[in-house]
Amino acid sequence: MGQVKYDQPMWTKLWRGAASLRRWVQGASIFDLTVSVCEPDARKVVVLAPHMDDEVLGCGGTIARHVAAGSQVSVVFLTDGRYGGDPTVRKAEARRAADTLGAGALHFLDAEDSRLREDPHVAGKLRDALERESPDIVYLPFFLENHRDHRAANNVLFAATSGSSLRFECRGYEVWAPLFPNCVVRIDETVHLKRQAMECYVSQNAVRDYLHSNLGLNAYRAMSLAVGENGRYVEAFHALPLADYRRLHDAVFR
Repeated sequence: MGQVKYDQPMWTKLWRGAASLRRWVQGASIFDLTVSVCEPDARKVVVLAPHMDDEVLGCGGTIARHVAAGSQVSVVFLTDGRYGGDPTVRKAEARRAADTLGAGALHFLDAEDSRLREDPHVAGKLRDALERESPDIVYLPFFLENHRDHRAANNVLFAATSGSSLRFECRGYEVWAPLFPNCVVRIDETVHLKRQAMECYVSQNAVRDYLHSNLGLNAYRAMSLAVGENGRYVEAFHALPLADYRRLHDAVFR
C-alpha cells in the first residue's frame, strides 16, 4: 500500500479550526445540553434549503407537523442544483415534494450550485424573501454540516439579516453531519409524508438512497435522546434566537 500524502496547508488550517472548536466545546458545556421535545405550532416558518431535497431530509417530518398545526410554511431554495441534475427537473420535483408536505410558497434564488458563498446577489434575494414571509422560525442546515453549500447557507442568512429588523428563531438541521441538538421533534405521525416527499426526488434517488440513511439518523435520534418508549423517528435541531445563533457560529469560525 502506498504512503499517504498529506497536504500541509490543509492540515494547518484544520488544526486551527479544531482548536477553535475545542475551545467552544469546553466553554459551552455542549455535551450537557438540555434537549427539549418541541411541538410544532402555527407560527410562520421559512425553511432554507441549499439544494432541492435538503428541506425533506433535514426537516420534512417537522414541516408536515407544522402544516398540520396550522402553520404557513415557505421554502427557499438557495442554489439551482445544476451539478446534481437538470435544474428544471429538480424544481419540478421540489414542487411535488412541497405539495406532499403541505408547504406553501417556494422561492428559487438560483445561486450556482457548489458556489453559494461566492454569489454576490443571493443574500439580497434572501432578504427580500424573508421580509416578504416575516417568519417566526427559520430552519437551515447547521453551520457544522459537512458540505460547503450547507455551511454557506448560514453566511448567506447572516448577510441577509445584517442591519435589518428581522427577528426569528433559527433551528439548525442535520443532513451530512450529526449536530449537538437542544430541540427534537417526533415525526412518527408524519414520517410517511417524509417518505412520499423524498420519493418525489426521482433524479436524486437514482444517484443514492438518501432516505435510507436519513431515516436511520432519525431512528437513532429517537433512541439516543430517549424521547419516549413509543417514539421511533425524531428530527433533531440546534435552536437559538438569530442573534445567539450567529454568536455561536462566530465563536467557532472567528
